[in-house]
Amino acid sequence: MPEELYDRIESGSAFKALNHIVTRLPEPFLLIGGWAFYVTVNESFREEHGSQYLGSRDIDVCFHIDSDASDSELSASTFSQAIAIVQELGYVPQGSCRYCKMIKRETGEIITENVSRKIPMHELFYLYLDMMVDTIHPRQKEIFGFNVLDEPILRRVFDEGTGVTVNLEGVELLVPPPVMLLATKLRSIPLRTKDDKLVKDACDIYSILWHSSEAYKKILTNIHREYPEDCIAGFNAITDEISKKAAHHLGIDVERYRDVIQPLNGI
Repeated sequence: MPEELYDRIESGSAFKALNHIVTRLPEPFLLIGGWAFYVTVNESFREEHGSQYLGSRDIDVCFHIDSDASDSELSASTFSQAIAIVQELGYVPQGSCRYCKMIKRETGEIITENVSRKIPMHELFYLYLDMMVDTIHPRQKEIFGFNVLDEPILRRVFDEGTGVTVNLEGVELLVPPPVMLLATKLRSIPLRTKDDKLVKDACDIYSILWHSSEAYKKILTNIHREYPEDCIAGFNAITDEISKKAAHHLGIDVERYRDVIQPLNGI
């Protein structure tokens, strides 16, 4: 049986927050990260395993930025609008492009930073919202006041209009197509330093290959053609130990896990 990687209270709160925030953000934007994998693979995963796919503790979204935009256009961009909206919703800035809410574990109550100082750390958890862009604008620091984080792989999704429409609790939103989602994970996993992030990436890589609506062989063919170096680097980052942990959380044998991802190392 699959086993959740994260505390159900934390992932449940993140899912609830996600449902709320996607109705408020200015379009177009892409849902990325763990929840993008969830909405892409969950139906197939549930059919095979009888349970939901692994949730996430964080929310990640990406906006398009025109690198030639004027200062006034950048100030009026969907990304700029989103920054104002998430702060209105009570998310507190935590460094570049990261916002968070502090939540009492027992009650789900959102609290302020001042109140949190009076509560033991084990009674709290942090819900993080990461907002990224597809392109770094040369005037980003001057306009937004911080260095923006980018995911250049996703520029193609905006430029080519290849976002996939999914339904989240009655709300339609866009996610990158499976090959692009896979590419983001293959590029991120070699840089991971935390074990839980490594394992989650390894789970997502397997699941997008095996449980997305796009054919397994087609995904492999396209990912090798478009991102050959990332295929090798991503595959090499998944050690035997990480494979065992990922297989455990996915509810499968490690041999099956390795068989599915092995072609990333060469078809």
